[in-house]
Amino acid sequence: MRRPTLRADGAQRPRILEKSARLFAQKGFEDTSINDIADEVDISKATIYHYFKSKDEIYTEIILDTLERLVEFSKGAINPADPPNRKVDSFMRAHARFFEENFWAFTAMLIGFGGIRQASQRTRAIELRDQYEGTLRGIVREGIKAGEFRNVDPALAARAILSMLNWMARWYKPGGSKPAQEFAREYADLAIFGLHSSGLDAPARSRSRSR
Repeated sequence: MRRPTLRADGAQRPRILEKSARLFAQKGFEDTSINDIADEVDISKATIYHYFKSKDEIYTEIILDTLERLVEFSKGAINPADPPNRKVDSFMRAHARFFEENFWAFTAMLIGFGGIRQASQRTRAIELRDQYEGTLRGIVREGIKAGEFRNVDPALAARAILSMLNWMARWYKPGGSKPAQEFAREYADLAIFGLHSSGLDAPARSRSRSR
Protein backbone atom coordinates (compact mmCIF):
# COMPACT_ATOMS: atom_id res chain seq x y z
CA MET A 1 0.00 0.00 0.00
CA ARG A 2 1.15 3.52 -0.74
CA ARG A 3 1.95 5.61 2.30
CA PRO A 4 -0.13 8.75 2.82
CA THR A 5 1.37 11.86 1.32
CA LEU A 6 0.21 15.39 2.10
CA ARG A 7 -2.77 16.24 4.22
CA ALA A 8 -4.67 19.29 3.11
CA ASP A 9 -4.56 20.78 6.60
CA GLY A 10 -0.80 20.37 6.96
CA ALA A 11 -1.21 18.26 10.10
CA GLN A 12 1.77 16.12 9.17
CA ARG A 13 4.29 18.78 10.22
CA PRO A 14 3.71 18.55 14.02
CA ARG A 15 3.62 14.74 13.75
CA ILE A 16 6.97 14.75 11.97
CA LEU A 17 8.47 16.92 14.70
CA GLU A 18 6.97 14.84 17.50
CA LYS A 19 8.10 11.49 16.11
CA SER A 20 11.51 12.84 15.11
CA ALA A 21 12.10 14.13 18.64
CA ARG A 22 11.46 10.66 20.01
CA LEU A 23 13.88 9.09 17.53
CA PHE A 24 16.58 11.69 18.17
CA ALA A 25 16.20 11.18 21.92
CA GLN A 26 16.36 7.39 21.66
CA LYS A 27 18.95 6.92 18.90
CA GLY A 28 20.82 10.22 18.69
CA PHE A 29 20.95 12.65 15.79
CA GLU A 30 23.61 10.89 13.73
CA ASP A 31 21.98 7.47 13.97
CA THR A 32 18.52 8.70 12.95
CA SER A 33 17.83 8.84 9.22
CA ILE A 34 15.06 10.37 7.14
CA ASN A 35 14.00 6.80 6.37
CA ASP A 36 13.66 6.14 10.11
CA ILE A 37 11.49 9.23 10.49
CA ALA A 38 9.32 8.29 7.50
CA ASP A 39 8.81 4.80 8.93
CA GLU A 40 7.96 6.17 12.38
CA VAL A 41 5.43 8.68 11.06
CA ASP A 42 4.21 6.21 8.41
CA ILE A 43 4.50 8.65 5.54
CA SER A 44 6.68 8.88 2.46
CA LYS A 45 10.07 10.59 2.38
CA ALA A 46 8.59 12.94 -0.22
CA THR A 47 6.08 14.16 2.35
CA ILE A 48 8.84 14.88 4.84
CA TYR A 49 10.80 16.80 2.22
CA HIS A 50 7.71 18.85 1.46
CA TYR A 51 7.82 20.25 5.00
CA PHE A 52 11.55 20.14 5.74
CA LYS A 53 14.63 20.44 3.55
CA SER A 54 16.70 18.05 5.64
CA LYS A 55 17.07 16.12 8.87
CA ASP A 56 19.15 19.04 10.15
CA GLU A 57 16.21 21.39 9.69
CA ILE A 58 13.90 19.07 11.63
CA TYR A 59 16.36 18.81 14.48
CA THR A 60 17.02 22.56 14.56
CA GLU A 61 13.32 23.37 14.76
CA ILE A 62 12.86 20.92 17.64
CA ILE A 63 15.79 22.41 19.57
CA LEU A 64 14.95 26.07 19.04
CA ASP A 65 11.25 25.58 19.72
CA THR A 66 11.97 23.61 22.91
CA LEU A 67 14.45 26.18 24.20
CA GLU A 68 12.18 29.13 23.43
CA ARG A 69 9.24 27.52 25.21
CA LEU A 70 11.41 26.50 28.16
CA VAL A 71 12.65 30.06 28.66
CA GLU A 72 9.11 31.46 28.57
CA PHE A 73 7.71 28.69 30.77
CA SER A 74 10.30 29.28 33.49
CA LYS A 75 9.73 33.04 33.45
CA GLY A 76 6.01 32.54 33.94
CA ALA A 77 6.59 30.21 36.88
CA ILE A 78 8.64 32.65 38.96
CA ASN A 79 6.95 35.31 41.06
CA PRO A 80 9.22 38.41 41.14
CA ALA A 81 7.95 39.21 44.63
CA ASP A 82 9.09 35.87 46.08
CA PRO A 83 12.29 35.58 48.13
CA PRO A 84 15.29 33.92 46.38
CA ASN A 85 14.85 30.51 48.01
CA ARG A 86 11.24 30.35 46.77
CA LYS A 87 12.38 31.43 43.31
CA VAL A 88 14.94 28.61 43.16
CA ASP A 89 12.23 26.13 44.13
CA SER A 90 9.83 27.54 41.52
CA PHE A 91 12.50 27.50 38.82
CA MET A 92 13.45 23.89 39.52
CA ARG A 93 9.87 22.63 39.67
CA ALA A 94 9.00 24.49 36.46
CA HIS A 95 12.01 22.91 34.77
CA ALA A 96 10.89 19.45 35.86
CA ARG A 97 7.30 20.02 34.79
CA PHE A 98 8.35 21.26 31.36
CA PHE A 99 10.73 18.32 31.03
CA GLU A 100 7.99 15.82 31.85
CA GLU A 101 5.40 17.43 29.57
CA ASN A 102 7.88 17.66 26.67
CA PHE A 103 9.89 14.56 27.45
CA TRP A 104 11.15 13.52 24.02
CA ALA A 105 11.80 17.01 22.66
CA PHE A 106 13.60 17.97 25.87
CA THR A 107 15.70 14.82 25.87
CA ALA A 108 16.58 15.35 22.21
CA MET A 109 17.70 18.87 23.07
CA LEU A 110 20.05 17.55 25.75
CA ILE A 111 22.03 15.39 23.33
CA GLY A 112 23.73 18.57 22.12
CA PHE A 113 23.61 20.94 19.21
CA GLY A 114 25.40 18.64 16.76
CA GLY A 115 22.48 18.67 14.36
CA ILE A 116 22.42 22.46 14.07
CA ARG A 117 24.60 23.16 11.05
CA GLN A 118 23.72 26.78 10.36
CA ALA A 119 25.88 29.16 12.38
CA SER A 120 23.14 31.72 13.03
CA GLN A 121 20.76 29.07 14.34
CA ARG A 122 23.47 27.53 16.50
CA THR A 123 24.18 30.99 17.89
CA ARG A 124 20.48 31.45 18.63
CA ALA A 125 20.35 28.11 20.46
CA ILE A 126 23.35 29.05 22.59
CA GLU A 127 21.81 32.45 23.36
CA LEU A 128 18.61 30.79 24.56
CA ARG A 129 20.54 28.27 26.64
CA ASP A 130 22.62 31.03 28.23
CA GLN A 131 19.52 33.15 28.82
CA TYR A 132 17.89 30.27 30.67
CA GLU A 133 20.94 29.61 32.80
CA GLY A 134 21.29 33.36 33.35
CA THR A 135 17.87 33.48 34.99
CA LEU A 136 19.03 31.00 37.61
CA ARG A 137 22.34 32.76 38.08
CA GLY A 138 20.45 35.99 38.71
CA ILE A 139 18.37 34.34 41.41
CA VAL A 140 21.51 33.04 43.12
CA ARG A 141 23.12 36.49 42.97
CA GLU A 142 19.96 37.98 44.46
CA GLY A 143 20.07 35.47 47.32
CA ILE A 144 23.73 36.22 48.01
CA LYS A 145 23.10 39.96 48.05
CA ALA A 146 20.17 39.50 50.44
CA GLY A 147 22.32 37.36 52.76
CA GLU A 148 20.01 34.40 52.24
CA PHE A 149 22.61 32.33 50.37
CA ARG A 150 26.27 31.80 51.08
CA ASN A 151 28.82 33.68 48.98
CA VAL A 152 29.19 31.06 46.25
CA ASP A 153 30.03 31.33 42.55
CA PRO A 154 26.62 31.94 40.90
CA ALA A 155 27.72 30.31 37.63
CA LEU A 156 28.95 27.19 39.41
CA ALA A 157 25.81 26.98 41.55
CA ALA A 158 23.51 27.37 38.53
CA ARG A 159 25.37 24.68 36.57
CA ALA A 160 25.25 22.32 39.54
CA ILE A 161 21.48 22.77 39.89
CA LEU A 162 20.86 22.35 36.15
CA SER A 163 23.10 19.27 36.11
CA MET A 164 20.94 17.68 38.80
CA LEU A 165 17.79 18.47 36.86
CA ASN A 166 19.07 17.49 33.42
CA TRP A 167 20.46 14.19 34.66
CA MET A 168 16.85 13.12 35.20
CA ALA A 169 16.67 12.52 31.44
CA ARG A 170 19.02 9.55 32.00
CA TRP A 171 16.71 7.68 34.32
CA TYR A 172 13.28 9.29 34.63
CA LYS A 173 10.32 7.95 32.68
CA PRO A 174 6.98 9.79 32.56
CA GLY A 175 4.05 8.01 34.15
CA GLY A 176 6.05 6.58 37.02
CA SER A 177 5.09 6.48 40.68
CA LYS A 178 6.30 10.02 41.32
CA PRO A 179 6.06 13.04 38.99
CA ALA A 180 9.23 14.85 37.97
CA GLN A 181 8.21 17.90 40.00
CA GLU A 182 8.43 15.88 43.21
CA PHE A 183 12.01 14.90 42.46
CA ALA A 184 12.74 18.54 41.62
CA ARG A 185 11.28 19.64 44.95
CA GLU A 186 13.67 17.29 46.76
CA TYR A 187 16.57 18.53 44.65
CA ALA A 188 15.54 22.11 45.47
CA ASP A 189 15.62 21.28 49.16
CA LEU A 190 19.19 20.05 48.80
CA ALA A 191 20.24 23.01 46.68
CA ILE A 192 18.66 25.63 48.94
CA PHE A 193 20.19 24.25 52.11
CA GLY A 194 23.52 23.99 50.33
CA LEU A 195 23.29 27.70 49.51
CA HIS A 196 21.98 28.76 52.91
CA SER A 197 23.82 31.66 54.53
CA SER A 198 24.31 29.74 57.78
CA GLY A 199 26.03 26.93 55.92
CA LEU A 200 26.39 23.38 57.11
CA ASP A 201 24.23 23.81 60.21
CA ALA A 202 21.09 24.37 58.10
CA PRO A 203 20.32 20.71 57.32
CA ALA A 204 20.72 19.76 60.97
CA ARG A 205 18.25 22.42 62.01
CA SER A 206 15.87 21.27 59.31
CA ARG A 207 16.00 17.71 60.66
CA SER A 208 15.43 18.87 64.21
CA ARG A 209 12.36 20.84 63.10
CA SER A 210 10.89 17.73 61.45
CA ARG A 211 11.14 15.61 64.61
